[in-house]
Amino acid sequence: MKKELKVIRPDESGSYSRFLTDGCLRCREGSKMVLFVTGLCDKDCFFCPLSVNRKNADVIFANERPVYSDADVLSEARLMTAKGTGITGGEPLLEFAKVIHYISLLKSEFGKEHHIHMYTSEAPDENQIRDLAQAGLDEIRFHPPYEMWGRLNESPYQKSILSA
Repeated sequence: MKKELKVIRPDESGSYSRFLTDGCLRCREGSKMVLFVTGLCDKDCFFCPLSVNRKNADVIFANERPVYSDADVLSEARLMTAKGTGITGGEPLLEFAKVIHYISLLKSEFGKEHHIHMYTSEAPDENQIRDLAQAGLDEIRFHPPYEMWGRLNESPYQKSILSA
């Protein structure tokens, strides 16, 4: 039996006041660092908040601090006493090796309890999902393009979401 996915729109979920994931709870309390791994993206999502300075630029930021080395990422996490990290971009999976590197770096430095989530508008395959999990990714948040919302069950996103 094929499992069906249901799109829950923000106005239907009530998730801010009901169930929140560990990642959302830490974000709400301001204890997660934002790791922007690239501005590169091949999509044009209507909700994309990227500035003209970051969109389609291959740059890295830890919060609003430019990153030139691993030490910059670790320093920013320490400065804010981060309990976790949210990986975002552009599209992080376009820089898959960087994502794996930073997950491993942060978990190695701060331990398993350092919660890491990642936003993606891609549909990663089973091998990518396995590699992300093995590196220590705790949550993956799928943001399929708008044109896919009505047909997730016939798209590559269904397999990715169920695999994750």
